[in-house]
Amino acid sequence: MKTDYLNQLLQDKTLDKDSRMLLTALHEKISAKEFSDILDDQGNQYVNFVQEGGGVWGTALVGYLYALESFGVRFLRIAGTSAGAINTMLIAALGDRSANKSSAIKKILFRWNFVDFMDGKPVVRNVAGKILRSSTYIRRSLFLVAVLLFIILLFPFLNLTLGISSWFYLIPFLIFMTLVLHFRDYYSLFRKNNIGLNPGHAFERKLKEALDEFGIRTVEELNQAYIKKGRDLGLNYRLGNESQYYDHALAQIRKIHQEKSGSIDENRYRNFMTSMESTQMYKDNPFLLLRSDYTVITTDINAKIKVEFPKMADLYWTSHDICNISPARFVRASMSVPYFFEPMVHQINRAEAEIVNAWKFWLNADPKAVFDEAVFIDGGSISNFPIDIFHENDIFYPRIPVFGARLTDSSEQGAENGLGSSRILKTPFSFLVNIFDTLKGYNDKMFLNKYSFYNKHSIQSVDCSPSSWLNFFMEDQEKIVLFNKGFRAGLEFLERFDWEKYKTERMLVALKERKILKDENEQTVG
Repeated sequence: MKTDYLNQLLQDKTLDKDSRMLLTALHEKISAKEFSDILDDQGNQYVNFVQEGGGVWGTALVGYLYALESFGVRFLRIAGTSAGAINTMLIAALGDRSANKSSAIKKILFRWNFVDFMDGKPVVRNVAGKILRSSTYIRRSLFLVAVLLFIILLFPFLNLTLGISSWFYLIPFLIFMTLVLHFRDYYSLFRKNNIGLNPGHAFERKLKEALDEFGIRTVEELNQAYIKKGRDLGLNYRLGNESQYYDHALAQIRKIHQEKSGSIDENRYRNFMTSMESTQMYKDNPFLLLRSDYTVITTDINAKIKVEFPKMADLYWTSHDICNISPARFVRASMSVPYFFEPMVHQINRAEAEIVNAWKFWLNADPKAVFDEAVFIDGGSISNFPIDIFHENDIFYPRIPVFGARLTDSSEQGAENGLGSSRILKTPFSFLVNIFDTLKGYNDKMFLNKYSFYNKHSIQSVDCSPSSWLNFFMEDQEKIVLFNKGFRAGLEFLERFDWEKYKTERMLVALKERKILKDENEQTVG
């Protein structure tokens, strides 16, 4: 980072005192580091980037992005769920991949008033505001209902024993009936809005307007602008654009063979090296399999599948449709938090051969098995941190790393051995929440348990507590706090990241997958 750019950042009023101090302390060390072997002509270094979902906590993701881009980190493959999907879409839509995107995204973030996304009836805002501003609101409301029911049920006995006037009975009864009518109104609202308090149209409209500003009106336009591969990316390999990657990769594998000789299956190693030395693919093209693309994760609960947009868009839209719909539709599908937002329902044209063929390709379904409609909810219900889509078995020596940002609440984290039954089974609500959290993170947790490598080298968590991920009433000052938490987490990750260790250990993972590296001798590699 050049001194003039550092001074410019230090003048940014969005950064608080702690962020400026950390930036000042770390900028020389981070500026001298390597993060990737794929660069552009300006010296920017390219990575793949995955962002976790988390409602309004997505503000922290913008701060994290701001830190990475401040030190010349840029992106090829990007993916996210819900809030992460919003950031992913904006990064992809902002054009030139070598440009700094986070400054423009930050302006959008502070321009948006999150409460405008709550486009249900005014009563929804009022009650949601009370719940989000007071952690005891639900508990106090339930206590009030219990007291009223107790008085109503107890009154006949009080009337017989103490002779209390029946007029007093009307007071708790009328209050209770008022609450019942309110509950009925909420239930009717759920039914009307497809089991969601907010239709979600306001969010989709706002995002569409932002994308239109960037000249992205359709999915087809975004795909053409962002999705590239190989030499069409116009990038450079750090050591040269000819056979340098191939030669260096083989040299590194031979080095590992020497260092890990006791853990290497010699027959498999020889077969692997013979096949690598005889292939011309990477020797002729150091950019083979490199690509830039974007992925938005959602869940179709009618088909009961995880959906990756735009890759699987042909399950629901024809190529002609793709030329007409805004990519804001993908994000709207991804951020449909159950009950809070209405699920996005999409009618599927079963008469279209393109769609029928896509169902055959993706789901092995015959024409009669194509569904009439899709019901999309928050992608986090299956995969809230889709880092698995970036794991490529065909890569035996990395040219770019995978970076990932997760959003956590330290105040809700349990002990090392879990929350324990006393907290999980404390109330029916806590029991239900823990069931949902288990299912929500299962796909991602299974992958990260198998490939612990990514937890070690790729992922940084941002502590977003004590704010609520559903606090759509968040003011600018609260946004600034979250933004700075993300920014500092980004700096801390860049400071600890070691590109050489990443490459070596990622190669060990590749060799282990091919059973060249013996599992019984290298159990910690994964």
